[in-house]
Amino acid sequence: MKESEAVEKLINNKEHKKAIELLSSLIETDKENSNWLKMRGDIYYLHQEYTNALNDFTKVLKSDSECKNIASKIEMIKEILKFQALDIYGSTNMNLDPWLDY
Repeated sequence: MKESEAVEKLINNKEHKKAIELLSSLIETDKENSNWLKMRGDIYYLHQEYTNALNDFTKVLKSDSECKNIASKIEMIKEILKFQALDIYGSTNMNLDPWLDY
């Protein structure tokens, strides 16, 4: 069975943790394959692990700067993280959070 079929089978069976483990090992052996990063990023996003998804999608965008789908996912994650981290009582600097690019 090819690696992509094995990953898709795990995802379809909702065995996301195993899929992430397999994708991580595939990424280690084939660092040039951005499809593995996209798939792992999508699983992280599905499980609301936004920082991990953001890391994977950013790596994909560095290798393929024309990928508009990934660029829009990155922007969406940044917006989610901005609102998750927003503390209206503790910060007066609501629009200039240092960890997000504007």
